[in-house]
Amino acid sequence: MTTEYPYLEVQKPDGNEYVIWLKNLFQKQHEVKQIAIGRADDNDIVLPDPNKQISRKHCALKLEVGRWWLIDEGSANGTFLQKANAEEIDVRWDGKVALVDGNTILILGNLSTNEEPIFWRFTFRDPGNTRRVVSYYPAVGLEYDLTKEKLVRVAKNRRQEILLTPQENALIGYMTQKNQDNGNKAVICRHQELIEAIWLNPFGCTKNAITRLVWGLRNKIEVDSGEPKFLQTVRGQGYRLEIRITS
Repeated sequence: MTTEYPYLEVQKPDGNEYVIWLKNLFQKQHEVKQIAIGRADDNDIVLPDPNKQISRKHCALKLEVGRWWLIDEGSANGTFLQKANAEEIDVRWDGKVALVDGNTILILGNLSTNEEPIFWRFTFRDPGNTRRVVSYYPAVGLEYDLTKEKLVRVAKNRRQEILLTPQENALIGYMTQKNQDNGNKAVICRHQELIEAIWLNPFGCTKNAITRLVWGLRNKIEVDSGEPKFLQTVRGQGYRLEIRITS
């Protein structure tokens, strides 16, 4: 089958291999353009799992603004992404991760007699591999005025103010101030301190609230929200903001 549409090269825990054409699954979708993966029978991709290592609704693939994303659906044993440079990401940390050609999705399928993990392996293939164009002017930097509380994107000789919600502004302002206190060098901010800085009454707020806020901000400030340059995730720790301070 020849297609420019992405597909998955699948390797089962027992070593058998086959291919899943995403176009065939995607054409069945009516409203929510999302491909569900898990052991329950109502998933788009059903993974037989007599040992129940895989969650009923484990993860999903979603096409959003021209980019494919891997989303963890609150799985018990985790959804992992292995990049070409051998870096392995626990998708539960950010909730979702952008997919590029050659990435491999890992889902625990079994344990060996030595208790070593044996994974389902889904290698994402994108024959088109066309990067989406986000803006005619490539962003080269962010500036934040601590006095005026204004965020500006700078691209070549063009300056554009980015309008923020109160919570987004609180996050950017807090992280910028932390950078300034550290000699204008980016500081890692942990989830709990961000929660306490943003919400007056943080009771009941979780890491997921920060994650959703970060997603929204990246859509506003990044050229490519799937490969963030400014608001970066530091795995297992928190977030770091690369920004120029103007006051």
